Amino acid sequence: MTSFKFNFSADEKENTETESNTVSAHTGQNIKWQESEIVKPDTQVKNLDTIAARANIFVFEDVEIGHIIPSTALSLIDKNQSDIVAAESQHSDLVTGKYEGGLKIWECTSDLIEYLENHKTEISLKDTKVLDLGCGAGLVGIYAFLNGAKVTFQDYNKEVLEHVTIPNVLLNIDEEEDREKQIAQCSFYSGDWASFMNILEESELFNFILTSETIYNSENYDKLIELFLRRLSQDGVVFVAAKTYYFGVGGGTRQFEECVSKSLKLKSEVVWLSSGGVKREIIKITRNNTN
Repeated sequence: MTSFKFNFSADEKENTETESNTVSAHTGQNIKWQESEIVKPDTQVKNLDTIAARANIFVFEDVEIGHIIPSTALSLIDKNQSDIVAAESQHSDLVTGKYEGGLKIWECTSDLIEYLENHKTEISLKDTKVLDLGCGAGLVGIYAFLNGAKVTFQDYNKEVLEHVTIPNVLLNIDEEEDREKQIAQCSFYSGDWASFMNILEESELFNFILTSETIYNSENYDKLIELFLRRLSQDGVVFVAAKTYYFGVGGGTRQFEECVSKSLKLKSEVVWLSSGGVKREIIKITRNNTN
């Protein structure tokens, strides 16, 4: 039996981002979006000892989630083949169609985990099917996994899933002999949302869709809302954690809620607001069963 200990480094703390990040979000009609594919957790199980040599912990009250340090993941990615490495070298967190910020742990990820933990008496994740959409490091999905959910992790970049998300899930399975069995309760998909919703079995529905910092690009709103409509169970709930406004990109919560309302099939409400600093919110979305 092996439990991993997480080493802390003063100069490599959890990278929580704010609106000051450099963003390269080139909008337009000529973007070639990456096709979705299944990503298998094969080599990560064998290499976990090396991966865990440097890791950190996300902590909120009784919640502790281990995760590798982003710079460690970046060092493992092929520098000659990666859009991620190119973007990071230019200090860009977002390059539309190339890299969607999956190496960062964004502020709204913490907001959503804290909200779910503070409302766990009325939001039970046990024995549910959860989609962590635009998962990045996967901390929200890992929280659901640790609370008894079967989780599907989706991120735009395959390399993020291979070098960050999957290792992070494995780091949070304490018993060495259970890793392969427990990781089988999770599935991993890369690529664009439109192709992702098509690659799933038609019957695949989720009780909860959890997503944070995914509404910065308003050109993707239609795809996101269509995914909710096709993949949310009848009584399911979507929680969207986001900044009220994304400077330099143009998206934000009010614009997104307006698009949700236009669908007529979904309804939304703000269930949490930040109390200071950069304005952040959590939106709850459910089916509008009156229509």
